[in-house]
Amino acid sequence: MFEIAIIIAVVIALTQLIKKLDLMPVKYLPALSLLLGIMAGYFYVDVPTVAEKIMFGLMIGLSAAGLFDQSKIITKK
Repeated sequence: MFEIAIIIAVVIALTQLIKKLDLMPVKYLPALSLLLGIMAGYFYVDVPTVAEKIMFGLMIGLSAAGLFDQSKIITKK
């Protein structure tokens, strides 16, 4: 479980790097975080099935983005 916390921290760091470099609009950063989480779950989490890897990736991405922050950014006009 400790490795998942490290993966979440890496996803947060990568998302913040993209934000600081101004490579994409801020409103798409939660989607980027979710995509990075799914990729990290697929490649770095050691579980037997692909469905479990994707589920862990979703949890990593949503944890990194912050579920409440994601809903605020998307609904913000």
